[in-house]
Amino acid sequence: MSLELARIGECDTPLCEDDAETITPEGYVCSSCASEIAAEYDQASERNHTEQRASR
Repeated sequence: MSLELARIGECDTPLCEDDAETITPEGYVCSSCASEIAAEYDQASERNHTEQRASR
């Protein structure tokens, strides 16, 4: 998430200048960034499940 103050309605993702549409754990972001964030969370979740199964 950007440490700079964002304009109202601007994506909080650094280097992205699209209009924000969705609130995520990473901030107020555009739909494209929201999709990327969701994919990253899904990948992290899958890694966690895989690690938990391996540690049994």
